[in-house]
Formats: sequence, structure tokens, C-alpha cells
Amino acid sequence: MGRAMIVKVADAIISPLGCSTEANYEAVKAGRSMLREYQWDSLPQSFVASLMDWHGIVEREGMTRFEMLVVGVVEQLIPQLSFDLSSPRVLFILSTTKGNVDLLEKDVSSPSSSVYLGDTAMKIVRHFGNPNTPVVVSNACTSGLCAQIAAVRALESGRYDYAVVVGADIQSRFIISGFQSFQALSPAPCKPFDAERRGLNLGEAAAAIVFQRVDQPKAGQWLCRKGAIRNDANHISGPSRTGEGSYRALRTVMADVPKDDLAFVNVHGTSTLYNDEMESIAIERAGLLDVPVNSLKGYYGHTMGAAGILEVILSMRAIEDHTVLATRGFDRLGVSRHIKVSNVHAATSKNSFIKLLSGFGGCNAAMAFSRVTEDGAPSAPVKGNTPLDEPSLLTHSEITLTPQKVTLNGKVLNTTQQGGALLTELYRQYINDYPKFFKMDELTKLGFVASELLLRMGDTVPKDTEEVAVILFNRTSSLCNDRKYQATISDMENFFPRPSLFVYTLPNIVTGEIAIRNRFFGETSFYVLDHEDPKLMHEMVVSALDEGEARLIIYGWVDCEDADHFLAKMTCVERPV
Repeated sequence: MGRAMIVKVADAIISPLGCSTEANYEAVKAGRSMLREYQWDSLPQSFVASLMDWHGIVEREGMTRFEMLVVGVVEQLIPQLSFDLSSPRVLFILSTTKGNVDLLEKDVSSPSSSVYLGDTAMKIVRHFGNPNTPVVVSNACTSGLCAQIAAVRALESGRYDYAVVVGADIQSRFIISGFQSFQALSPAPCKPFDAERRGLNLGEAAAAIVFQRVDQPKAGQWLCRKGAIRNDANHISGPSRTGEGSYRALRTVMADVPKDDLAFVNVHGTSTLYNDEMESIAIERAGLLDVPVNSLKGYYGHTMGAAGILEVILSMRAIEDHTVLATRGFDRLGVSRHIKVSNVHAATSKNSFIKLLSGFGGCNAAMAFSRVTEDGAPSAPVKGNTPLDEPSLLTHSEITLTPQKVTLNGKVLNTTQQGGALLTELYRQYINDYPKFFKMDELTKLGFVASELLLRMGDTVPKDTEEVAVILFNRTSSLCNDRKYQATISDMENFFPRPSLFVYTLPNIVTGEIAIRNRFFGETSFYVLDHEDPKLMHEMVVSALDEGEARLIIYGWVDCEDADHFLAKMTCVERPV
């Protein structure tokens, strides 16, 4: 029996360009953009962004703007569905980078529970009567694509029949000041890959896509071919100069999609100097210089958690319209590799595309999609195998680290300190050769120390490899450091946004630091849940191993309320050969 196939059955978009997929596609095809200059009283500098007109969003009692946006886009899906969202066979996955982080402006010390991403996701899914624990993907700019990869894995496992993947982010003083601190924002509408590009613009949007597990796709349906998540193992806030992670992700997904069937590669294309250059290098290394490349950032700006979903939906709609969408803002090539990018729409008769994203923490993701041809068969052969029963995993080592003690492989380590001082003691006693430790935030220190002890005291784990993945979970996301960053921008008289502090307001940075330390080029993923759920976590790790790309996974719960209240429970597991 072949592997069940995963197809798209519904989609929806809410953005400043329109409140449906069709409205957004027609606006993009007409070359429209809502990128405008804004000057907020709470920020010393103006910025260019594409922001929502909130008058068109239905007010809902007890919900934040972010939550209303997510609920609104999911409600657009309902008329397209043949099933009830309340079914236990439906999984919700939310992609967002910062969710309700703007609520910290009201109370940084005792914030609303809506600041917790898992709690927000739970509120949303319960609104639709769904009984399952929702999964939040917070993997920086790659979140939207990583969420779709997680959905495909969950469906292939047979645990669910449908997956609703929603991506959303709204802009706030917190986010904009952070990008300004990096001097990453352009003072004018962005120009992807252009010689005159000056940085990115930010945007607001929500996008939703629904996948179904089927035995045989129908003509005209979109088929998920293959996804890959890879790390640069290079730097937490700068892309690899060799495009390492993006190249490895592209190489992996191209194994299932013939280059001759590719209409285009829809890239991240943020318009920053180094991102665009890195992507051009990765495209050349993957042998794709003769395939059209486009970016949609000139229409929407960078919509963060929504980007990977919104851009996939519009890419699908473009191929249905036999079109390669233009890269708005592009005029003259400004990267070193001669990629095939254009500022005018082009015709295509091909039926597949690849979506590529990259982000802080060294994470990169790629995913290939194909439209099923009229005879009901995929436009190119799909490799299939029967989903495996849950393998009996080989455990290399286990660690539990609390503010009071450390238990490694069942043995309590001899320590004298507690709380944050314990992490420093462990670093000095067992590691002591990575001074960058002292620049890390508390969450990253916790995960870094736990992983170092796990790897040093367990069986030998290979370095410089794609075969090792790092998959972590928690409840608080990066709230501990979010509070610290918020404090630096709370007073306009002492406004001091620091890029080194802002980058650690992304929880996936801890996975990036582990990858950099050990030169792990494999998957790095970070998920947020409303509570520690060992069964769900284990299922997701097994699904990642079933995919066949990772041989060994470091995974677990790494949660940090503050410097003296934390918990790390990590395990290193391997699938038997």
C-alpha cells in the first residue's frame, strides 16, 4: 500500500489588500501594494509597512486583535469545508512569531494569559469546538512553512484526517523597534534582489490553509510533495554566506520534484542585503539558476508568521492562472548570482513550485507543491511508502534540570548553587569553553547547558551532519526575555532597543545555538503548547523520524519563567536502523 497523499482542500487570506484569497490574488496581479509610511507617537522613527484596516475585522468580546484576525480567517474556510472543525480528527496548527506580544505594553510584570502563545491557540480552537491540543510553531520567519511540514507529518501518521494551518502576526512597537535596532527596515517600499535595496518592510496578515489525507488526489488539487527544515549552523542573526541551510533544504525537496516541472521558486526575498544574496547563492548551488524566482514582499512586506502560508496560497493561485507573478520593486539585479527574477508577470504551463524561507536562529525551510493534472495523477511521480508503526526508539541519554538539581541518566550531579547560578556553575564545571554562553538569555542558557550535558555524558553524537535534529517545546515561549526587551522601550525618554536583546525574543534561538555549537545542519524546530504534553511531543518526534531525514533527535521540554524558575527535560533518541 502506498503512502497516503496530502492535498490542499481550502484556503483563505485576510490582509490590507483584501479579505479573501481571490481579492488578494487579483490585487497582486494588478501590481497593488499597501506599503505606506507610518509615524507612531510611541516610536522615534517612521517606518514603511502594510498594516490592516481594522474597521473590516469583526469585533469579538474577550478577544485581542490578533485573536480576532485568526478567528476571522478561519471562519472564511468554513463554507469550503466538507467536515466540522469540532471533529477530533482535525488538528489546528498556529504559526506566529510574537502573537499578542503587544499586551506587554499594558503590564510587563503580570501579563494577560493571552501573551502565552499556547493559551491563545487554545482559546481559538475552543472557539470552534475543537477538542485537540493545538500546536504553535514559533520558528522565526520560517514558521509558516514549518507549520505546514508539521501538518503533513501529523496527517501521514494517520492520527488526523485534516489539518488547519493558520499563520498570523500583527505589528507593534515591540516588533518594529526591534527591527529598527538592527537597522533592517527600508525607509521606502522594499526592492527584493535589486541593486538599490535598502532593507525590509513589515506587514500584517492572516492566512489559513487546510490539508487532507487522501488515498488518491483529484484532478486540479494541490499535492504536498516534500518539505525540509535545515539549519545554517552558522549565526543566530545573520544568514550563512554560503546559503548552507537553504541549499540543503532545496536539495532535499528537489529529490521529489523534477526541475523541468518547476514553474518557479517563491523565495523569502526580504530585500535585506545579506538575505537576498544568500538566497541567490543557495539557488545557484541547487542548480536552479534557469528556474524563475519571485518574491511577494513588495506587495505585503514581511508578514512574519503569516508569510509562509500566504505566499504558498498565492503561488498556488498563480499557477492555476498559468502565471509567474512579478517581483514588485525589482528593477536591476543586485546579487552576485544571476537568478531569473523579473518585475513583470510571465506565463507558465508548469504545475509545480518550491517555497523557500529563512530566518533568525539559522533556520531555513523549503517545501515543494504540485498541482494534480487532469488525468488525476500527480504531475510528477510521488515517492510513497506506508507510514511505519511507532518505532522503538533507542535512548542515548536523558536529563532533567530544575533550579534545585540536575539528574543525568538517573544520576544526580553534585552541585552547590540554585536557580540561575546553577546554570553558570554547570557551565563552568562541565563546559567552560564557549564564552558566548554569557551573552545568552535565560531560556537559551537553559537549553544550551542541558544539551551540552546530554551530549557530553551520553553516547557519541556525530557533528557536522544533517542527520541530527533539535526539536524543543515549552509554554512560555521567550516571555522571560520579552519582558526584558519591553523594559528597554517602555520609556520614550530612555528608549534603548538593543539588537542583541531583541534577537533572543525568539524562542527558536535556543535550537540555533545548539546547532551552531555542534554544527548540526539538520532540522531545528520550536513548538509552544499550553501545557507539557509528553504524548503529543513524542508523537511529533516519531513523525519526524518516520520522515526518514533525521537519524537522531534531541528533543524535550525547555521552559523558563525567569532566571530562577525553569525546567528542562531533554532526551536524545535514535531510530534503530
